[in-house]
Amino acid sequence: MSLIQFNRVYFQYDSSSTLVFNNLSISIDTAWKTGIVGRNGEGKTTFLNLVMRKIVPTKGKVNIPMKTEYFPYEPKRTVKATLNVIKDNIAPFYQWEEQMRQLLNNSNASSLERYGEILEKYQDAGGYEIDALIEKEMNMMKMNSELLNRDFNTLSEGERTRVLIVSLFLKREYFLLIDEPTNHLDLEGRKLLGEYLVQKSGFILVTHDRYLLDICVNHILFINKNNIYIEKGNFSSWKHNRDIRKEFEKRKRKNLQKEIKFLKIAATKRRNWANNREADKKAKTDQKERVDKGFVGHRAAKSMKRALNMEKRTETKIEERKYLLNDFDKERRLKLAISTDSPQNILRLDHIFVSIKGKTIIKDFSLVMGRGDRIAIVGKNGSGKTTLLNTISGGVEIQQGKIYKPERLIITRAYQNPLWNNGILREHLIECDMDETRFRNILGSLGVSGEVFDRPLGTFSEGERKKVDLCRSFLTASDLLLWDEPLNYIDLITREQLEDVILQYKPTLLFVEHDKHFVDRIATKIVYL
Repeated sequence: MSLIQFNRVYFQYDSSSTLVFNNLSISIDTAWKTGIVGRNGEGKTTFLNLVMRKIVPTKGKVNIPMKTEYFPYEPKRTVKATLNVIKDNIAPFYQWEEQMRQLLNNSNASSLERYGEILEKYQDAGGYEIDALIEKEMNMMKMNSELLNRDFNTLSEGERTRVLIVSLFLKREYFLLIDEPTNHLDLEGRKLLGEYLVQKSGFILVTHDRYLLDICVNHILFINKNNIYIEKGNFSSWKHNRDIRKEFEKRKRKNLQKEIKFLKIAATKRRNWANNREADKKAKTDQKERVDKGFVGHRAAKSMKRALNMEKRTETKIEERKYLLNDFDKERRLKLAISTDSPQNILRLDHIFVSIKGKTIIKDFSLVMGRGDRIAIVGKNGSGKTTLLNTISGGVEIQQGKIYKPERLIITRAYQNPLWNNGILREHLIECDMDETRFRNILGSLGVSGEVFDRPLGTFSEGERKKVDLCRSFLTASDLLLWDEPLNYIDLITREQLEDVILQYKPTLLFVEHDKHFVDRIATKIVYL
């Protein structure tokens, strides 16, 4: 058993005063299939960089017992057959073979000795059986071995993703760190990847795809700003336990708030009582003939001192309770603006054909959509899903068929590639006459806060830019929402928030998404392209 160990690790970036990790101690068995989950920006990438030794802790120590490999990565050369790309990523087989050929032509002792050294490396890397091993792994990934003879550059993005992951698992004595492998995978591709990974042992997987986590991991490492812990099981079992903990924490928080309120009332009463004793002292010392001045003053002073000590202890307790409240993540409820007078019949497509540059993308497609429908458009990459949304919003013309939609239908879009990628966020809001306060509240609910409105969008993470794009669609009271892969780069917590707000407000929604969990929970109807 080998362990990756974080021992009292502190880490913060030079450009920030905030600690990413504060006294983190945790161990991960390298035989586990570990999934890392958490909000965008909470430290998942930093955790991986520490494991890869790309950065070092500010304080503490990280022990890594083996070499690591990271996905995604750029292959060394891509202008060649896929088989050769895979082999080059595993080891320099072709270089070794050429060197051994040249050394065999020399008969001197040093050449033979060098030949033996290279041969040993070649055998240790599996050089004699590597072609068969690659074909076996391709079959495990449910990929046709004929792809091995194709030029790597002709493969789809999803095929490249799966091919490059296969090559990593053929590297011997490496521990794999797989970071967001689903970005170019459709529903089927994600399923196949999960079924492949479940047959493997020893990797860390960072993904926001709950379905993939359920298929292939047996431990969950959860990272947020308040705590980090690891738990045995897949995503569903972790979520079940987390929901139980959240309910317990809500009750605990409520009790703490009640206790703080009670302590504040008690402190006020004691202060008033002490003040009354002081007033009583003054009144009685004025009556010199009836009361000894020293005795009254001494008794009032003791009462005041006792009251002040009790007040101080109460204030200390209040501060302790407030500190405990900081352990809870603040939950802000999302609100979605929807039109209150949308027409009953929102959209109808009758046998439409759409071609781009002479190529038919959508052929004889029909769809009927009423108010409150939430329709998921699913299909393989390249099947025309984004083109369909562009056609409905008026960006692409149809060649045949008809589109019926009411006049003045308000359509709001969230794009696969965010609309705003450059410039300053505040300037975009001013230009579009959007309310900054409302935008800030929604963005804060999605876990993005701080000085983001004055920061260049180019400095935002992919997840932050995606959340900004979703916020635009939340602000307009729409009759129809068109969302194109809204969950790309979006963390698990935000995905759950989006599901909850959609189920609460029930907007009319036509969306493209590869997250099976989201589709199953949200869609009232699924349409396949």
